[in-house]
Amino acid sequence: MTVSAPRFQPPSLHDLRESDLHDLRAGDLRDGESFTGASLADRDLADLTFSECAFTDLALGGLVCRGVRVTESTIISADGATVSAPSSTVRDVDVSHSRIGSLEGYDSRWNGVRFTGCKLGYINLRGSALADIVFEDCQIDELDLGAARAKRMSFHGCRIGTLEVPSATLTDVDLRGLDLARIVGIEGLSGAVIDEGQLLQLAPVLAAQLGIEVV
Repeated sequence: MTVSAPRFQPPSLHDLRESDLHDLRAGDLRDGESFTGASLADRDLADLTFSECAFTDLALGGLVCRGVRVTESTIISADGATVSAPSSTVRDVDVSHSRIGSLEGYDSRWNGVRFTGCKLGYINLRGSALADIVFEDCQIDELDLGAARAKRMSFHGCRIGTLEVPSATLTDVDLRGLDLARIVGIEGLSGAVIDEGQLLQLAPVLAAQLGIEVV
C-alpha cells in the first residue's frame, strides 16, 4: 500500500523588518516582519493577518484571535496556557519548540503546517479542513479531530494521550510509530494507516466496538 506523505515546504524568509506588536489592532495586516520577544498575551484581536513573518519567543497566553490568518511564516519558542483561534487559516507555517496548553482551533483551514519539538496540551481542531500536516517529536495530551477532514497527515516520534476522531474523514493519515494511549470514536479511524503493534494495542477497543467478547 502506498501512503501519500504530507507535502510541506518550509517558508523561505528574507529581508524581514524588525518590528513589535505593541500597536497591533483587530483586523491588522502585517507582512514581511520579524518579531522577537513580543507578546500577544491576554489580547482580543479578531481577523488578524500575518504573511511572511517570523516570530521568536512569542507570548500567547490568553490570546483570543478568531479568524486569524497566518501564511508563509515561522514560529519559534511560542508559549501560552490558552489560545483561542477558531475559524483560522494557517498555510505554509513552521512551528518549533513551542508550548501551548490549550488551543481552540475548531472550524479552521490548515494547509502545509509543521510542528517540531512542541509540547501541546489540548488541541481542538473539530470540524476543520486539514491537509499536509506534520508533527515531529511532539508530545500532545489530547488531539481532537472530531468531524474534521484530514489528508496527508503524519506523526514522527510523537506521543498522543487521547486522539478523538468521531465522524472524522481521514485520507493518508499516517499513524505508524505514534505512541497512542487512547482513542475516542475509533470508527472515525477509517482511512488512517497504522502498524502491527498499534493494531495489537487497539484490538480490545476494536473487539468492543464490534461486540466481540474475548475470553
